[in-house]
Amino acid sequence: MRLGLIGCGIVGALRAAAIGRLGSVRLVAVSDVDETRAMTVGGAYGAGIEADWRSLVDRADIDGVIVATPPPLHAEMCIEALTAGKHVLCEKPLARKPDECHKILEAAEAAGRVLATGFNYRFYPAIKKARSILDSGLIGELDHIRSYAGHPGGKEFTHPWVHDVGVMGGGALMDNGIHIIDLTQYFLGGVAEIKGFSTGNVWNYPGCEDNGFALLRSPEGKVAILQASWTEWRGYRFGIDLYGTRGCVRASYPPMLTHVTCVKETGGRPRKKIHCFPALQVAERIWSYRWTAVRSFMEEIESFMRTVEGVRTPLATGCEGLRAVEIAHAVYDTSGSRAVVGLPA
Repeated sequence: MRLGLIGCGIVGALRAAAIGRLGSVRLVAVSDVDETRAMTVGGAYGAGIEADWRSLVDRADIDGVIVATPPPLHAEMCIEALTAGKHVLCEKPLARKPDECHKILEAAEAAGRVLATGFNYRFYPAIKKARSILDSGLIGELDHIRSYAGHPGGKEFTHPWVHDVGVMGGGALMDNGIHIIDLTQYFLGGVAEIKGFSTGNVWNYPGCEDNGFALLRSPEGKVAILQASWTEWRGYRFGIDLYGTRGCVRASYPPMLTHVTCVKETGGRPRKKIHCFPALQVAERIWSYRWTAVRSFMEEIESFMRTVEGVRTPLATGCEGLRAVEIAHAVYDTSGSRAVVGLPA
């Protein structure tokens, strides 16, 4: 598969590194508003440089485009790429608001091309292990979920626009929280109803919550509660707890761990096991979190390629990207009221 990359910042460079490690895909061209960044990334992986991203999406020698730019550019870039007949993998969040997401999905449907959302946490080892354990039936039938993602703000704001509502469309829920929203809906099997609250008493960025809280219910009546935070003073972390009728699974990072507790029958003696992924722990000590990020991007890009070929994979779809943004905005809409938002099927 021949790929083009729009955006050569921190995430774009890591995605380029992932492509460079895969033999099944090739990075054909890159584009960035910063020529130096584009030349650095393109030169490292033998890719051509396009000063104008529109020239990149029009190239006949590109099959798919990865959009790794700030959110205000996602809708225009994705729509142009899809209209040009390219498959698209767009960084999270898919867009700032649901209506922008809808326009991207409409373009994908009209073009008959694959649209995927960059929720690479689905490919973290702890999450994959939790998925396989849940699917195996070891903890019984899923009953409810508790999930959390947080960082302390400050230096964790990698760009000033991360806390600009005009760029992100919101605060913690649209930043680090969008990943945990996706993982929650991924395990819950869909979301039909939402009630939420948000607070912004610490950083006081206009339109951007420090903490977002959501209570979700699936079409089958399963329940999840989640929180996204910019006031996690202990440092960056996320976790998702899956509670079944015969046990529970907790996937968390960092460190990358999957805790399992299960019983043979209700009220029985619990059995416990921890999956700690030692090779990953060593690799991160040598190469930092970037090692894990690149590996997850590699799996995500391979899944993107297989999805284009018609194979079902864990890759997050464009519809799931839309639903994550809808959930965040439903919290904004219901915060401070007694309303419950129902989402269309």
